[in-house]
Amino acid sequence: MSKDSHTITFWGVRGSIATDDPDKTHFGGNTSCVEVNAHDGSHIIFDSGTGIRSLGNRIADEHDSEYEINLFLSHTHWDHIIGFPFFAPIHQSFANINIYGPRRSGASLEKLVLGLFQPPYFPLTPKDIEAHVSFTEIDTGSVKIGDNVTVFSNPHPHPNGALGYRLEIGERSVVFITDIEHSKGNLVKSVVELSQGADILIHDSHFTPEDLPEHKTWGHSSWEECTALANQAGVKQLYLFHFSPNYSDDDIYAIEKRARKEFANTSAAHQGLTVELSAD
Repeated sequence: MSKDSHTITFWGVRGSIATDDPDKTHFGGNTSCVEVNAHDGSHIIFDSGTGIRSLGNRIADEHDSEYEINLFLSHTHWDHIIGFPFFAPIHQSFANINIYGPRRSGASLEKLVLGLFQPPYFPLTPKDIEAHVSFTEIDTGSVKIGDNVTVFSNPHPHPNGALGYRLEIGERSVVFITDIEHSKGNLVKSVVELSQGADILIHDSHFTPEDLPEHKTWGHSSWEECTALANQAGVKQLYLFHFSPNYSDDDIYAIEKRARKEFANTSAAHQGLTVELSAD
């Protein structure tokens, strides 16, 4: 990575459940996890689906003294948190892991995440976590990280609710919107506002437009909502994300091709993709 740039790496781009089917090897089978590595070395992660395991191995190998990770959860459905117990930094006593996520009635963010560490479903308990882990529940607002990074959050429609995020690093911006259902022909206004003028928009594209009507109330979008939002908000680059585990590589290539006719700067994100974003 250039010292004058930030990087965005996709560690998992599937939704609902991980898959290792042979016809899905290009786009990958891990569930939601995106890393933003600011040029100052800050570790910022969106979601801890199964993709966070490989990311955690790399981060743990990079450090032998105190460091900080900021993990922003869109929500606490399984596919967005299930990788956390396999995140290697939790076993480093010098790691500080700050977890941010939506406020819920009935159960705290801490209880929901640490509930993953529960025998007989998992052999470890929260007491086995060696890192210092903190939890902050957020709604609409912002979180400041260091001197140059601010993360804005805003709720959007999804079963049990979800948060969208806008990360601003100096003059650059990355928007992460997953697990969202726009009403037909009517984009969620707050999401349009959150995405306004973004350098990069990462957006849920779980279903095709043909499959979407059969899954009303499931809380997802198609490439049509993605491209409409990208056009309306004036974003520079769109990455389709959170693909159905039923869709093959060929299916997603076809989705990407159709989407580019509506918004030329569209790419279907694949596992392992790293995008460089100039810091200037």
